[in-house]
Amino acid sequence: MLFPRPAPRPTDLRGLPAASRLETRAALAVTAVATAWFALVAAWELFGPILAGHYASSAGVGIIAENMLRWEIPGPVWEYTAGRPAPEMYYCHHPWGIFWTTAAFMQVLGRHDVVCRLPAVLLSAATPPLLYAIGRSVYRPAAGAAAAAAFVVLPITLSFANLNALEVPVMAWTLLGLFGYVRLTQTGRRRYLALSALGLTLGMHADWPAFVLTGGLLAFGAIRAYLLPKRVFGPIHERRYAQWWVLTAFLAALTAALYLALFHQAGKLGDLLASYGFRSSGNAEPLAKVLAGRRYWIELSFTPIAIAAGKLAAIVCAARLVLLRREHDALPLLYLATATVQYVVFRQGADIHIFWPHYFGAYFALGAAALVATGAALLERAAAAAAQRAPDAAPDAARDPAGPAAAGAAAAGSRAAPAAAGIAGPAPAWPALAALALWLAPLAAVLRDGLPALRYARETGGRFNERGHLIDSDGEKTAFLRWLAPRLPRTPTGALVEMHEGMKATWAQVWALGGRVVKPTRPAPRETPPRGAYLVDTRFMLDRDQASLAQRFDITAVGPFWALGAGVGAAAPAQGARGIEAFSFREREPGLLAWYFVSGTEPEREIVPDPFLTWELRAHFGQPAEPPAGPPETLEQKRIAHNAALAAGDTARAAALFSEITAALAPLGARFDDGTELLGTTFHEGARSLLTIFVRAGGPAASDVTLTVRSRVVERAPLSSTMADPVYREVGLPTAISPQRWRAGFVYADPVPIRKRPGTEVFWASLKARDRGRAPRLLGGDASEVEVLRLR
Repeated sequence: MLFPRPAPRPTDLRGLPAASRLETRAALAVTAVATAWFALVAAWELFGPILAGHYASSAGVGIIAENMLRWEIPGPVWEYTAGRPAPEMYYCHHPWGIFWTTAAFMQVLGRHDVVCRLPAVLLSAATPPLLYAIGRSVYRPAAGAAAAAAFVVLPITLSFANLNALEVPVMAWTLLGLFGYVRLTQTGRRRYLALSALGLTLGMHADWPAFVLTGGLLAFGAIRAYLLPKRVFGPIHERRYAQWWVLTAFLAALTAALYLALFHQAGKLGDLLASYGFRSSGNAEPLAKVLAGRRYWIELSFTPIAIAAGKLAAIVCAARLVLLRREHDALPLLYLATATVQYVVFRQGADIHIFWPHYFGAYFALGAAALVATGAALLERAAAAAAQRAPDAAPDAARDPAGPAAAGAAAAGSRAAPAAAGIAGPAPAWPALAALALWLAPLAAVLRDGLPALRYARETGGRFNERGHLIDSDGEKTAFLRWLAPRLPRTPTGALVEMHEGMKATWAQVWALGGRVVKPTRPAPRETPPRGAYLVDTRFMLDRDQASLAQRFDITAVGPFWALGAGVGAAAPAQGARGIEAFSFREREPGLLAWYFVSGTEPEREIVPDPFLTWELRAHFGQPAEPPAGPPETLEQKRIAHNAALAAGDTARAAALFSEITAALAPLGARFDDGTELLGTTFHEGARSLLTIFVRAGGPAASDVTLTVRSRVVERAPLSSTMADPVYREVGLPTAISPQRWRAGFVYADPVPIRKRPGTEVFWASLKARDRGRAPRLLGGDASEVEVLRLR
């Protein structure tokens, strides 16, 4: 029989299953390595600026915390306000625990980027030891180490270890609650009762899935203690167990009632119900078809190896619960049920948030503990059977006080000699260590996919492929806003900052402006400059609207970003000069410490005056423009100097500069029927790799033509178990100077940040027409786009 009825399990003086010293030391070593690794991952870029994507929600939590402290309000408000926010502005879709926690950190440490990440980093660092403690308490030390190691290699747990949102605190706090529950049932001590109730309650203050887990645990506890015969799961500390059940149920009801009252007082109960009605609507297709459509996201988050192991773990845990009748085998299944409810019931959330199945990471870790414990038991049983069949079994038994009976009991999961033998020694270490080693081998394969997924997540703000949509990290934009913020005056009304819709405002942008009131998606000013500042990303603004602003206002341009308004005086041109004054980003690769603590996915940026860019913008928008006096040094300066020479009629100098430019390029030589030519490319590989495409214009492009770059993964990565990303992804940002304003013979550069997907990825460039207009065609073939880069 695979799972015989268990014998009573001997324990040590702490009430833990007995284990050999060698197994304990090895398990602690594995757990220490797993914890250190995960803490290092979570703390990567701890002090860096918060950028776009799902990670921007951490900045949103920071905004809420700052509002709580500034206005002394209990409820979360996502935006800065000029006056005390009314309760109607409270965000009431989730419990408020993470906001209160971040506010407490900010009260102590002040307003810094690190505060927006630190709570998640600390809780992530505590999660592997908690998993070890649960696995060690329920099964054995090797099982605890297996749980800790399993959690820290999954791509999804690595990718979102520093996200100060909902899943990280829910998992950490509920795992603390489950550990207290396990130890309470083993010892009956009051401190574990308090620890379990505390952990589960803090989890419920973090987000609603903790209520699902707590409710499941309470339901199982009631069935186990009061409906089933005691012989099914064995005796319990009835009085202490009843105290735990009543206290936990009371705290769950109290927590739910608290938020219902707070939301009702804010008039947001209807909003809460509507939001979860919307989240649960999602895709109406059959579940199998929905999961097939999410296949890449699922494999990228967990890998096929972990998915297969998770399915096996569910079967093993269910079998152990039924056949071995050990109540703690229900814990992985309860976590599996919680994760499934989150992922399956709220389909709309899962359709747009790749991190939605994050809770499966905790289930996978708990299931790993059960798998290793079962594997160790089977190895012990096989060893015992072999010893019994051996001719010298009797002499061996004489030398071993526990004898074959101990091995037989170990096969049932007892890990020590049965009470009938009168001996309670630990089981031999080698079966547990062998099972742990066998488990670590596939985890190494999972980590092989977890490492590139971690970098991919950091580069994209946790969005990964975003189903093919254009992704920008906002690294340059954030640097621009941080440079601009101290130059804006603080007024009694909050130094209002308005943003054009092309800025694509995020919480990270609002946070970067230092606590000012921000109004996104505002129309461009018509006559008078705004009292504060008006910000534009020209890459996402119509050419005619850019021209209108350039004609009527003084503009401070930093790369593709424009700032104008009365509040931008400190950054405006000196001596009251009118027109565009340009600055550019001077980039350099981060050193080792900056790579780890600040950003490993963005270069270090300095904003400096740029006379070359000033000439280019003024020349294109019909303003008086003096050619730069100094000689060009960089390739970008040579490009603009070439254009300036053409504009001045100096064809000889333009030809010389054109030769220097083309000599530095990987040639493309692709010509379109409208006269546009793709000259070539440069590629810089670094913290943020950059492909730059150089284009010689045939003249102004049609009104709906843009230069686009897209990519596709054509082959999955070597030794990877995850499928290749099947979607075409838009990667090219619009050019800062619209093609409709290009001049014949001028050379333009299109910088394309490269955030490589796992596998071999190919990038193509083309001229596309919006609104189904006619796009320029490539000459000399039937192809519609040109390969500009291939990365393996």
